[in-house]
Amino acid sequence: MSQALPLETRPFDAAVAREATEWLVVLASGTASDADKQRWHRWLEADEAHVRAWEHIEAVNRRLRGLPSGVGLAALSAPSSARRRDALKLLSVLFVTGGAGWMTYRATPWQEWVADYRTSTGERRTLTLDDGTQLALNTNTAVDVIYDGDWRLIRLRAGEALITSGHRSLPNGGTDLRPLVVETHEGRVRALGTRFSVRQEGGRSAVSVFEGGVEIRPSAPLAKAQVVRAGQRASFGKALVSDISFADERTVAWTDGLIVAQDRVLSEFIAELARYRPGRLACDEAIAHLRVSGVFKLDDTDQVLAALTDALPVRIHYRTRYWVTVVPGA
Repeated sequence: MSQALPLETRPFDAAVAREATEWLVVLASGTASDADKQRWHRWLEADEAHVRAWEHIEAVNRRLRGLPSGVGLAALSAPSSARRRDALKLLSVLFVTGGAGWMTYRATPWQEWVADYRTSTGERRTLTLDDGTQLALNTNTAVDVIYDGDWRLIRLRAGEALITSGHRSLPNGGTDLRPLVVETHEGRVRALGTRFSVRQEGGRSAVSVFEGGVEIRPSAPLAKAQVVRAGQRASFGKALVSDISFADERTVAWTDGLIVAQDRVLSEFIAELARYRPGRLACDEAIAHLRVSGVFKLDDTDQVLAALTDALPVRIHYRTRYWVTVVPGA
């Protein structure tokens, strides 16, 4: 009988942990193509941390099913998507609690992995909910949708969403008037017949309103609610709504697969582009002050980087496919 590998005791990078989980689901689905397997091999060989993460998730998966080495992937090969989802939920919990290394991993809570709807790095998705509300999800976004007798609640676990509120007609001829609320880590955003985006930004939430209005209510007990109207953008923490400014439609150009920059600082542009690309993408401090203008397609970030070398005195240094730095040109 083969001996199970010990669980990893060193912490993993949040992005590597997410990617390893996603690859397990792909390979265990029973529908992985040869191209999928080749991409997995390239991912595995790109970094030693990928190998450690993969060995860890296989070990957790084997413990989940009590299977010998080599067949642990079957743990997610359930005959229905519902059962496979349940297996993934349990695997995710063990991923967080099963070893000392994962106890130090806080950046991506397991709830994101088992959210009702998720997108991976570079992926975008549009949904129509039961009440006709349109929900567009940006890269690395996780949401739960909870509709009950009193509320229409969208819980934004991570990332960014563009919401266009809908109101389904009822059989009696009336309109569904249940409040539509987006909940973030910092509070709640109640729609007032509107089109707006909500984004989680490292301990704060940002809301941009393009039509109608929203009421922002931070989560602290004594925090004051504030209404934000069309054309306004606001940031809020758990205690206060602040930083009221202009809401720029170009910030949601991602719904059309684009990133738009107008005289934007290069370091900020690269940080935004990095959201759509797996691995590490950084900007050398020596050129961080340069300015970028243009409209770029998100589906090919390598092409965007190549375009920067035509417009600016920079070059792109590829340590690996997943470790890229924009540096001063020769």
